[in-house]
Amino acid sequence: MDVLQANNIMDNYVGWWRKQVSIYQEGDAVRIICPMLDRHNDHMSIYLAEDAGVFTLTDMGAILGDLALCGCDVFSSAIRSKKLSEVLAGYGLMQDDGEIYRKASKGELFQSINMLMQGMASVDDLFYTAKENARSFFMDDVKTWFDAKEIRYTDNVVYQGKSGFASRFDFCIPKTAGKAPERLIKTVGSPSEASVKNALFGWGDIRESRPNSMGYLFMNMVGDDGDIRTPDQTLVNACLAYDVKPVSWTGTADSVLEELAA
Repeated sequence: MDVLQANNIMDNYVGWWRKQVSIYQEGDAVRIICPMLDRHNDHMSIYLAEDAGVFTLTDMGAILGDLALCGCDVFSSAIRSKKLSEVLAGYGLMQDDGEIYRKASKGELFQSINMLMQGMASVDDLFYTAKENARSFFMDDVKTWFDAKEIRYTDNVVYQGKSGFASRFDFCIPKTAGKAPERLIKTVGSPSEASVKNALFGWGDIRESRPNSMGYLFMNMVGDDGDIRTPDQTLVNACLAYDVKPVSWTGTADSVLEELAA
C-alpha cells in the first residue's frame, strides 16, 4: 500500500458515499436520505434548514416517534431516558419534544450530518431495551467486564477519518509500546444486517488516518432467554471485509482477553 493507492481508495469511498445520498425539497427545508439504515432496513433521513446563516439538522422526531409506536417509549423509563441522554451527549446532539437535532455553521455541516446519522442509529438501537425485564445495556455489560479484567480503556471517543468524516467508538484501548497497537471497539447489542452495517460505516476512512489501530466489533450473542446464539456468518464476513475483528459476546469475551489486556 502506498499514498497513491490510499488516495484512490478515499476518492472511491467519498464517491460511493455521495452516490448513496439523495436530496429532495421539503417546503423550506431539504430532506437528505442517508446511507445509514434503521432497524427496519430503511434509509434514515435528515432534514436541513437554514436561518440567518445558522443551519438546523433534524430527524423531525422520526426516530423516537417510531420507537414509541413500536412499544418502546424511551421517556417512560428512567433507565432508557438516561441512556438516551448519554447517547445524545456522545454525538453532540440535542433533543426537544422527541426531535433529535443539531445546530451548525456552514463550516460544520459535513461533520454535523455525519454525527447526526450515527446518533440516530444509536438511538434507534434503544428499541432492543423495550422488554420489561431489560436490566442493563450491552455497552454497560462490556464496560463491567473490562473493569473486572482490569482492562484500561477510554469510552465514548470520536476520531476523524482522512476524508473529514468522524466516527464514534464505544471504547478505545491505548497502545502498549512493543506489545499491542491502539484498539478501537464498537458494540452491537442486537446484531442484524442494519446494525452491523451502521457500526462498520466509515471504518475504512478511520483506518486511513489511524493505520496502526485495530478494530473490534463486539456482537451480543446472549438472547433474551439467556441462550447463546450462533453468530450469522454473513455478519462475520462483513466485519472481516473491513478488516475488523468480530467478537461474539457470550457474557464474556475471553477469546480476545489476552490481546485486549496487553
